[in-house]
Amino acid sequence: MVAERLVTDYYRLAPREWCAMPYEVKTLRTMDSSEIVDTALAHTLCYSFKREAGPFVLAEGDLYRICLQDHRILDAASATNTKLGALLTYVLTHELVHVVRFGQKLQRIDLPLELREDEELYVERMTRNILGKAGDQDLTRLF
Repeated sequence: MVAERLVTDYYRLAPREWCAMPYEVKTLRTMDSSEIVDTALAHTLCYSFKREAGPFVLAEGDLYRICLQDHRILDAASATNTKLGALLTYVLTHELVHVVRFGQKLQRIDLPLELREDEELYVERMTRNILGKAGDQDLTRLF
């Protein structure tokens, strides 16, 4: 995925660092109704997981779920005459910046409501910086 490569390069992440912050990408068809929102193109949730074999804990930690809001993404692409691939790269890059910030404990996932707007502005600046270095004209047009 282009977005993962861009975020990896920007943050200089090793594969083991991604292993420590596992994530998955879900679309409307595979999401729970509680994960669907009409206020964003996507959002990232954090779920705790534990894998056990009998009395033994094999693994436990956080799983980040990027919930793509297909209906909003398709509407935005159509309304702005933006290539869907470029818009998806933007959305996924933005959400992966959140994953890195949460996963590396640079930001709390349970940030109080009054601080979320500042965090979104920061992540948006980082996303633009990352995508600006990609040198892709379709991505540059988004801004």
